[in-house]
Amino acid sequence: MAGDNSYKPGEIVKVSGIYSVVHEDGKGTFEVTCVEGEHFPPTRSGKGAHYELKYGATHSHKHNDLKGSESK
Repeated sequence: MAGDNSYKPGEIVKVSGIYSVVHEDGKGTFEVTCVEGEHFPPTRSGKGAHYELKYGATHSHKHNDLKGSESK
């Protein structure tokens, strides 16, 4: 069911991570990766389909432990 953790196609992704694509009838749900700053893609099922965040993750280019390299 759609709620505060639910996003429509075309909205901007605020948190990178794994999202469930949920159809209006609840059948055929699957998971996709969406990246912060991009738009949630359109769905073939039409109206009523939405995205629900399952697992948020920091995009690799924004993670502090992966920025630059230490040279000694």
